Amino acid sequence: MNRPTYLVLATCALILVAGCGDDADEDDASVMFVSPADGDTVAGSVELVMAADGVTIEEAGEVNDGAGHFHVMADAGCLAAGAPIGKDADHVHFGGGQSEGVVYLGPGDHELCLQAGDGVHTALALTDTVSVTVAISDRDEWCAVMGELDELIESLDVDEDEFAAQQVGWENSGRLAAQLAAGIDHVDAAAAGDVEPALGLAGDMAAAVTEASDADSAMAAVDAVFEAAADLDEIPGQEWIEDTCDINLED
Repeated sequence: MNRPTYLVLATCALILVAGCGDDADEDDASVMFVSPADGDTVAGSVELVMAADGVTIEEAGEVNDGAGHFHVMADAGCLAAGAPIGKDADHVHFGGGQSEGVVYLGPGDHELCLQAGDGVHTALALTDTVSVTVAISDRDEWCAVMGELDELIESLDVDEDEFAAQQVGWENSGRLAAQLAAGIDHVDAAAAGDVEPALGLAGDMAAAVTEASDADSAMAAVDAVFEAAADLDEIPGQEWIEDTCDINLED
């Protein structure tokens, strides 16, 4: 073996971890959806399980190298690295460092983007996407979504404190109501004519708050929705919902 060849081989052996004659990828970090799986059909809120490799998931607030937190965007696509990540019903932040959560969607086909962002919600080049279909497939699912809607509405308020966050909650309730309306075929035909207006009332309330400019105008809009309703002594279809789904709508 001549001397030049020996020196080349010796040099390669010494720097093998860096790769000899190889363009190694120095950034192999990734984020991924554990759940839902691509192509899943779901009803109600979409439960999310997220994971990361090569990046530390931490609370928002500080920008640290190799760290960030999860965001999920619905039907909005992933963002270019460096772009600010907005916050609304279609841009859900998990700024507490959570790896599990939910997103609310209307009935139909949707694409979800999981994207890591830094401590001040600037997009990182770490993404994953899945497609899901939101649809109620049977009466048990219909009742489960009805229960979820009832619990969500009970948890909502309208006041000046964090009004934008409250609007997101009301918009999410409207999406659950839309799922129930799309699945009305799972309600007994004799009761569907009463149940459907109740879902319309829930949707109107959600829209009134979502579209309002402030808490005062939101409350005025909600009052107008109730005044326009024909009979509020009992929620339309209440008896069927309570008996069939074992839900007390007056709680």
